[in-house]
Amino acid sequence: MFSHSIEDGHLQVNPALRVLKRSRAEVGQRRAKAAFLSRDELTLLLDMRQRHFPSYYPFVLCLVRTGMRIGEVIALQWGDLDFNGRFAEGRRAINDGIVSTPKSGKGRRESRRAEGGDAEEGMERGASLGLRERGCNPLNPDNFRNRVWPKLLEKAGLRRIRIHDLRHTYASLLIAQGESLAYVMDQMGHHSIKVTVDHYGHLVPGGNKAAVDSLDDPPAATIRKSAATSTAAAELGAL
Repeated sequence: MFSHSIEDGHLQVNPALRVLKRSRAEVGQRRAKAAFLSRDELTLLLDMRQRHFPSYYPFVLCLVRTGMRIGEVIALQWGDLDFNGRFAEGRRAINDGIVSTPKSGKGRRESRRAEGGDAEEGMERGASLGLRERGCNPLNPDNFRNRVWPKLLEKAGLRRIRIHDLRHTYASLLIAQGESLAYVMDQMGHHSIKVTVDHYGHLVPGGNKAAVDSLDDPPAATIRKSAATSTAAAELGAL
C-alpha cells in the first residue's frame, strides 16, 4: 500500500521500509510489474486521445514527453514552461489537493523532445496545459485515473496499465534510443544513479551481454580495456 502511494506521489518515503526487509527477489518482482508501452502503442494512445478526448490531449502528451508524475504535471504553471528552450521545470506537485515539492524533494528540468513540435502545439492549445476541467477547477487525478483513463485504453485497444507506467515508458524509450542512464536519472528526478539502475538497468541494450562476452577476451585485451576505462574516467574527472 505504501509503495503504491509513493509511486503515485502521495508519500515521500515508506514508513514501513525499515520494519520489513525486502529480498532481492521481491524487489525484482516489483520491478517486473512496471509496464512499458512500445513506440507504436504510444502513438496509438496519443492518436486516440486526440480524437476522442481532445481536452485531455495536452495533459497526456505532457506525461509521456516529460516522464513527470501526474501530481507534478497537474501542478505545472505557465511560468514553468520555456517553449524556446524546449523544457519544463518541475518545481512542485499537487497530491490530495496539497501543494508540495516533487517526490525527490527538489525541482528538475524536463526536456521535451517531441517530433514536429507536437509538445508545444499541444500545450499551446490546452487551457492551462489541459489541467483544468470546464475551465475553472483543477483536474481531478482520481477522476482521470478511474474514469477517463480506462476508457482511453479501451478505445485504443491497449492492455490495462497504470498512469504511472507512462513514466516508465518515457524512461524505456529514452534508453532504447541510446540515452545514457545518467541522462535518464536527471530526467526522472532520481536522487541517485542506483535508483535508475535498479529500475531500468535491465533495459540497456546488450549491457549484460557485453560484460559476459569480455570474459572470453585474452588477458592482454582485458588489461587494455581496463586501462582505457581508467583513462576515460580520469578525463571525465578532469571535466
